[in-house]
Amino acid sequence: MAKSKSPIDSLSLPEAKILLEVARKVADGQTLDDQLETLVALVTEATWAERGTLFVNDPSTQELYSRVTVGGLKREIRILNTTGIAGYVFQSGKGLLVKDAYKDDRFNKSVDDQTGYRTKSIACAPIRTVRGELIGAVEVLNRKGGKTAHFTPKDLKLLEAMAMQSSVSLQRSLLLELAEKEKAKEAEFLSVVSEISGEIQLGNLLAKIIRTITRLLHAERSTLFINDEKSNELYTEVGEGLGATQIRFPNHMGIAGAVFTTGQTVNIQHAYADLRFNPGFDKKTGFFT
Repeated sequence: MAKSKSPIDSLSLPEAKILLEVARKVADGQTLDDQLETLVALVTEATWAERGTLFVNDPSTQELYSRVTVGGLKREIRILNTTGIAGYVFQSGKGLLVKDAYKDDRFNKSVDDQTGYRTKSIACAPIRTVRGELIGAVEVLNRKGGKTAHFTPKDLKLLEAMAMQSSVSLQRSLLLELAEKEKAKEAEFLSVVSEISGEIQLGNLLAKIIRTITRLLHAERSTLFINDEKSNELYTEVGEGLGATQIRFPNHMGIAGAVFTTGQTVNIQHAYADLRFNPGFDKKTGFFT
């Protein structure tokens, strides 16, 4: 059985030199952000693109997020890893050329709407680990030089080869960053446990717990509900972002009621799509869950 060709196999000598530069410069990056910024700058220049974006997959949220962008767009972009051209490439594991973005149903124009930028042509390649695991996608927009106004199969092969060449360094840095984040979380948790264990007054203790939960989970708000056995109600003992507002409701209602009665933890991505959610509290407080 014939072995499938790597994108690197069909490159010219000048393109091979570009790959050597990619391997060297990306590996020289001190941090993951340095490496990502370097790779995006190199692929943008090599493919004559106006802009380039590298999307990294976030397994915890099933989103692709951009760590760096070249060409004027500075803020982070997050999209579901099943949407847009980058989402299609990430899910399929195959590179893609798009001559006219607005004629392609897979194109997500919401980013253009937010930034005022007009995407015309796209080349996008998956980023894999050595074991073949997909970890992201690299995308370049709007070819600005050469004989054609859109990206060519040769551009895509070069983009795929550059992504492949840099994947080892990127994977290593991603794993290192993840380990550092976990270590920092563990240290913060131990610090919190130590702080809480020294608190005697119940009200202060609960307030500390809620503040800590809100911070560690990067939440906007959090609430601790206590069951009132006399009235069979759940009520807010303390809440981050609630102020002096107290909420009471039957202990079988809402998301909190479902968790209380079943004893099972839930993780709900879209509250208003869950029939157990009671939007009445949002109306009372003006908050949107």
